[in-house]
Amino acid sequence: MPRLAEPLEPPPIDVSSPEDHRSSFRTTDFDSTLPLIYDRFPNIELVYLTKIFRGTVGANGLIWLDVGRQDVSPLDFSDVAHLLYCFEIYGQIVCIMASPQGPELELELQMALADFRIRFLKFSKWATFESLKDWFKAFMDSRFHNGQDIPQGWREPREDLTTLLRKRM
Repeated sequence: MPRLAEPLEPPPIDVSSPEDHRSSFRTTDFDSTLPLIYDRFPNIELVYLTKIFRGTVGANGLIWLDVGRQDVSPLDFSDVAHLLYCFEIYGQIVCIMASPQGPELELELQMALADFRIRFLKFSKWATFESLKDWFKAFMDSRFHNGQDIPQGWREPREDLTTLLRKRM
């Protein structure tokens, strides 16, 4: 009988000076956001919320926000819809984490994330899915390091990353 592959373990929490290196949610009390997040997304594990808050989740880590997944150890996004599904959950969590900074920022962040999704969907009309994932992951990594709660960052066109996109044949 063939042996099944061992399921992947979720990534560990990065505990190396999290406050010193955190570029997002500088005025947010993490514990106060948890009830609001769990009201909307009760099945997301604390490890992933912590990684989002600290900016250590990484673009591939967003796949763990898909709590309805059938595969115990997803390796990558299966298609554009799956990627956007995980990103939408991430975006809602980011907005909840940013909400203590005021409703104006939360609304501005919602609109900036919508602008990002529109740009992503525009690229998806002509780019290969593999190249779109590369662009998405590069863009996301820059947001994790440069402030997830800064609306202007989500609106940046990042022309330097468009070289990652390849046209479908």
